[in-house]
Formats: sequence, structure tokens, C-alpha cells
Amino acid sequence: MPAALTVVLAALTTCASAYLAHLVSLAHANVLAAVPVGAALVGSASALGVVAAIRLTHNHDTASFRIFAQVGGVTAYAGAVLLDYLAYRTRVGAGDGFDLLAVLDYLRLLVSQAAAAISAQMPAQIPLPAPAALWLGMVRLLVEILAAGVSTGWTISYLTGVPFCWKNRRFYELRHLVESANQAAVREWETAIHQRRPLEARALLARVRAGRVQRSDRTWMRIVIHQCPICQAARVRIERCRRIPLGGAVVESAQEMGFDAARGAALLAT
Repeated sequence: MPAALTVVLAALTTCASAYLAHLVSLAHANVLAAVPVGAALVGSASALGVVAAIRLTHNHDTASFRIFAQVGGVTAYAGAVLLDYLAYRTRVGAGDGFDLLAVLDYLRLLVSQAAAAISAQMPAQIPLPAPAALWLGMVRLLVEILAAGVSTGWTISYLTGVPFCWKNRRFYELRHLVESANQAAVREWETAIHQRRPLEARALLARVRAGRVQRSDRTWMRIVIHQCPICQAARVRIERCRRIPLGGAVVESAQEMGFDAARGAALLAT
């Protein structure tokens, strides 16, 4: 269910963002000829489908969701460029079928436009050699592709409520996502965390992991730990999950705990 919903919603938003980016010439809209705002917006729009799937399935920002969103962001950017190329073929009156020369001409046009935009930002008394301008144009296109992929992660983090570390200026990362049918072990782990017993908490977390959720289990517990990769500040969520008909699940928040850098590093180290 989550996988199918993710594929459908991500495909819809990827196609829509590529088409809209083509209509408004968004893919190569940069600020100061280098900041890829347009490509970032394309990637963010394509990630909305994955965000919707995470929300609808009561899931969290796992690596699979993020990789799928990044692929969608780059695909949306490539789709916008492809639609721009088809419009370019119509404008120059190219024939039907695949024409390698037309593709190369369009790529050369993209690089030259990127190079011209960067050259326009340089002081007039500092001429930019043609080879350097060519390389800078290619680098700018590469930065746009990276921006389309990276912006998807920021979009997922912001729209799914991932904490942001203002000290280090980055979102927390999903450190642990553990689902367990051993509810007693989860409660003992929660008590150990509250009482600041890190060694016991780590041992209990192994017991929690061992209580794998089976298809026959109607209820189970979920532990979700987000942590800043630099200062180790963390947020812990404990959720109750319950199966409902048609393969769905209801998720209720049971406990939420926030830890500063010192407590997070001590209690959640693995």
C-alpha cells in the first residue's frame, strides 16, 4: 500500500512539475546567474507526492522515501528540459524522429546561455576566456541538476515536521525507526530514557528490535528518533499503531521527548 501510493503520487507531481516548469521556463531560472532557484522549485514541487504518501500512510522520512523523491526531482528537471527541447525543435523546424545533431545543438545552446549569464555578472574589465566560460556553463547546469535533487530532501523535512537545528543550520536526520510488537520492552526503554540510564536503554533497544511486527499482530509500538548529526540534539517519538481493514493502520502519538545536545549524545549513542 505505501509503495503503490508513493509511486502514483510521485509520478503525478513529477509530471505536473515538469510540465509547469516548461510552461514558465523555470528550470534554468537562476539568481545572480548561479543560484539555481528554478531547479530547486522544480525538485520541491516533485517531492510533494512523496510528502503526501508519507502523510497518508502515517510513515516517516525513511531512506527509501527520500531516494525516491530525489529521483523524482531529477526526473522532473530532465522532463522540463526535454519539453523545452521539443519546443526548440518545433521552433527551428527540425524533422520528425531522433536527430542527434539537433540534440547536440540544443545542449550547446544551453551551455552557451549559461556561460553568457555568468559572463554578464563579471566586471567588464575582466574578460572571461571562451574555454572558461564553456566550463562554467557546464558547471551551472550540473549545479541545477544537484539542486533539483537536494531540494526534495529539504521539502520532505519541512513538510513532515522534522526538527531543524538552528545552531548548525540543518535538519535532523532519522536515526532510528523501530516498530516492535514487544510493548513491554518499549515501555521499559522509555523508562530508562527518562531516568537517564544509557547502558540499560541501549540493551533494551536491542530487545525492542527483536520484537518484530508480524502480519497477525493487530497492535504494536513505534519508536522514531530524529537527531542532529553534529550536535546530537534529538527528538524521540513513541507511537501506538493499530491495524484497520483494507491494509491500513491508525497511528496515535503516545509520547514525545526532546533532548539537548548533551543528553542526546549520552542517551541515544549506538
